[in-house]
Amino acid sequence: MDLLIISDNKVIPSAYTLTIKEFAKIGSRKNAAKELSYVFHMCDHNSPFSVYDVDIRHAEVASSIFNINWEPDVHVKAACTKYSELKETSAVKLLKAARSAVNKLKTYFEIIDLTAIDDNGRPIYHAKDLVANLSKMADVVSGISKLEEQVKKDEQSKSPNRGGVIVNKYSQ
Repeated sequence: MDLLIISDNKVIPSAYTLTIKEFAKIGSRKNAAKELSYVFHMCDHNSPFSVYDVDIRHAEVASSIFNINWEPDVHVKAACTKYSELKETSAVKLLKAARSAVNKLKTYFEIIDLTAIDDNGRPIYHAKDLVANLSKMADVVSGISKLEEQVKKDEQSKSPNRGGVIVNKYSQ
């Protein structure tokens, strides 16, 4: 499902988008393309912003699209909810959860302090635990990559075009 298409070098809402009431309410507005771009970048696992945790994704997306402290209104929030409902399969939900877990692991590795001690003078973190966790990181990255590939395969199998290739008037 494409929210936006390019026509005459302009980004506009797709015809499909305008048939769904949550998107149609945005489609006729002055900033329709920007607001629908916000919906895509906030909710789609294929967005380059999907690597950000949900807590900070809004700030990153809004500042990249609007260049101001923009906040979504009721219609944009409803469009986000609807887009998520339409796009999320079980595999996509797992992928999002896995990416969130990776962000938590990143935070863990950033805050770990091997010199920290508890009230009894014993270390809070142990070097052997850190080394064991670090040795498993390649498996984590590999697992996420495999899950991403599976999600892409699932999406391509649902596409009416072979390999997800978009057909245009010159392809026939």
